[in-house]
Amino acid sequence: MSLAFRVEETPEIDSTNEACRRRALRGEPAGLVIRADLQTKGRGRRGRGWVSPPGNLYTSILLRPLRPMAEVATLGFVAVVALGDAIAPLLPPAVALRHKWPNDLLLDGAKVSGILLETQGAEQGAEGFVVLGMGVNIVSHPSGTPYPVTDLQEAGAAPIGPRTLLDRLLAAFAPLYDAWEASGFAAIEPLWRRRALGIGQSIEIRLQDTALQGVFRDLDRDGALRLALADGSERRISAGDVYFSGQSESRDRS
Repeated sequence: MSLAFRVEETPEIDSTNEACRRRALRGEPAGLVIRADLQTKGRGRRGRGWVSPPGNLYTSILLRPLRPMAEVATLGFVAVVALGDAIAPLLPPAVALRHKWPNDLLLDGAKVSGILLETQGAEQGAEGFVVLGMGVNIVSHPSGTPYPVTDLQEAGAAPIGPRTLLDRLLAAFAPLYDAWEASGFAAIEPLWRRRALGIGQSIEIRLQDTALQGVFRDLDRDGALRLALADGSERRISAGDVYFSGQSESRDRS
């Protein structure tokens, strides 16, 4: 394993991602892992808050990838595959574990985790870095979300604590990260596809300022979603929120 993890734990923190970022700016080597029992300013994609009550997993990993920063977005696929591999043995056989593009993990159609990648490129001689933040709903989940949400306990998973789940996650992540550094997204794509949800189905993708409807045709080589539109054209989507028919439209919290 090329990456040696150094786990630091704290009862409370503003944000594990922010803490990793501060350390990265001070020159901390790759492999730092911060886990907190509670976050007071947890955040998700697009600046959304991430509700962080005790009992769930909140963690961030500091990475300094060898691959170009342009490929870093595909690390989200690495993370969700690792999360799935760590969680799958805990679940009852009847529970369907699926990957929703790009990096959501679903149990019977409900989201159980969140992944946030934050990057800074090399500048003025300083080395660039990536902070990979992950949250897993173990014993609780928020209400009023614009999509179904669950937690491991509700899904009937075997009981597990945040630190034990983190250890399982890191053990699954390390070889996948090594494969990604060696071969890029091509090494991870087939692993993501084995649990992929929605390829070939009609979906809606919500972007920053608009929503698009079409058919999820496939993934591009860089992990972008290829959306077939009604007029016969195709559009590449690099970031957005995917919704399937019948999902809740409530937007009270995300």
